[in-house]
Order: sequence, then C-alpha cells, then structure tokens
Amino acid sequence: MFLYTCLALVCSIFYSVSAILCKYGLQHNIDIRSLSAKALFIFLSKNRWWIVGVLLSGVANVSMIEIQARLDVSIVYSLLNFSYIFVLILGHYFLKERLEANQWLGVSTVIIGTIMILAVQNPATGVDTNVKSLMILTVIGLLALFILIITAYRLKRLNYEVIYAICTGICFGCVEIYLKANTNLVASETGHFTIFSMDSIKRFLMVWPFFVMFAFGAVGWLCLQITYTHGNVSVTIPVMAVTQRIVSLSSGHYVFGETFTILRSTGVLAIILGVLILVFSTINIREPKTI
Repeated sequence: MFLYTCLALVCSIFYSVSAILCKYGLQHNIDIRSLSAKALFIFLSKNRWWIVGVLLSGVANVSMIEIQARLDVSIVYSLLNFSYIFVLILGHYFLKERLEANQWLGVSTVIIGTIMILAVQNPATGVDTNVKSLMILTVIGLLALFILIITAYRLKRLNYEVIYAICTGICFGCVEIYLKANTNLVASETGHFTIFSMDSIKRFLMVWPFFVMFAFGAVGWLCLQITYTHGNVSVTIPVMAVTQRIVSLSSGHYVFGETFTILRSTGVLAIILGVLILVFSTINIREPKTI
C-alpha cells in the first residue's frame, strides 16, 4: 500500500506540470469564452504547450484510477494537494509569479500534513458505496454549480476566474466520488478491479456511475480552461483544490464510510490549512496597497 501512496505523489507532480503548461499555453490576450466552437478548436489544436499539458494530465488521471481503487479517497486526494507546492514553484520560475514568506509557511504546513498521511498504517478502511448519500451530495453539487455559473456569467467581474475555479473544484470532486463508486461497483461484481484487466475496464465503462462521472468531468474541464485564461495559477489552483477536497473528504466519510484516525485527520487538516494559507497569502499580494 505504501507504493500506491508514493505513486499518488508522483501523480501530483504530473498534475502541477500540466497546470503550468496549460496556463502558459492559454496565457494570451484573448477570452476563449468569446470564441466560436470552430475558432476554439483551431486555437487549441495549434497550441502545443496546452496539448502536452492535457496529455500529461491524462496520464495522471489514468494512473489515479488504479491508485484510488486501492486506497481511501481521503488518503489519495489529500496527497494530491502536494501538487500545488510544485505549482507555486513552477509558477514563480516559468510564469514570473511572485512568492512571499507567508506562502512558504503554507508550503511547510502542506509538507507536514503530507508526511503525516504517508505515516498512516491503514490507508484502506472504506466500505461499499452508500448510494443514498451519493445522490444527496450530487444534488447539492449540481445546485451549487448552477448558482455559481449563472452568477459568474451575469456579473462578468474581473475576478471571474475564482468563481470558475470553485466550479471546477466541485466538478472534479464529484468525479473523484463517482470514480471510487464506479471501481467499488466493479469490484463487488467481479471480486477485484484493476486497469490492467480488460474485463475490469469493460465493466468500468458500462456501469451507470461512469456516465455521471464523465458529465461532471466535461463541465469541470470547460470551467478549468476558462479559469486558466485569467489570473494567477497560484490563486485559482489552490481555490480549486480546497473546494475539491471538501467534496471528496465529505464523500469519504458519508459515502464510503472511511475511518478517520487522529493521525489521518490531523494530516488532512494540516494539508487543507496549508492550502488555505497559500490562497489567502497570494490574494493579499494581489490586492493593491493604499497609502
């Protein structure tokens, strides 16, 4: 099981590099919301940096299917928050984004929480999926998405990227829930799940949670691309992460019945606290100073 926790950390590096590449590729004086479908397709198909970023993210996503099938979502997706440390550093060196002392405090807190998570002796405690709780969380997520997207569209504020980052976090959090539910369902039917089995993959693509997961993933992907067109990744990516973690951690307890020991709870809270410190310290940097 320790091997899978290490693989989750490797995936976090992939996700961070992917975010930087996509951001770099979309960092143009253009609002992709104003493009037609054809113009958007042409723009993206010729964008090499964006394509490489998407491919790298795809490799990490496929790997995460296998990893989360073995571990609790509260373990796996808490470790992925480590990717935002790499985003900060890469954003500083390649996108010329500023880093301050408070941000390093957040980085240190995330590292401490990650070490605690790695020290958890039993990273797989969950039971079968509670479908009723899953439906309740889904309805709440859909309502929140509808309200936020309508609000962002009507207000058209300069910091609209933060609203879309929250929407992205909700969608990707729901993807994580349904991904776990999907693999659980296949495992209950066949006795196991692995991406290296064609039978498991076929069943994975045919059960009903897959289609819900795909829908949330598509909406989340669109919201993410809009997020990348404006603002700093050091703000939007942590905002997305915190939202995503709230959704996945809630599902870990209420949907999958995962056990939260003192060490696990402390590690998860430390990681979330570190990401929050990163968010607020970076937002303070962006606020204009008054004399």
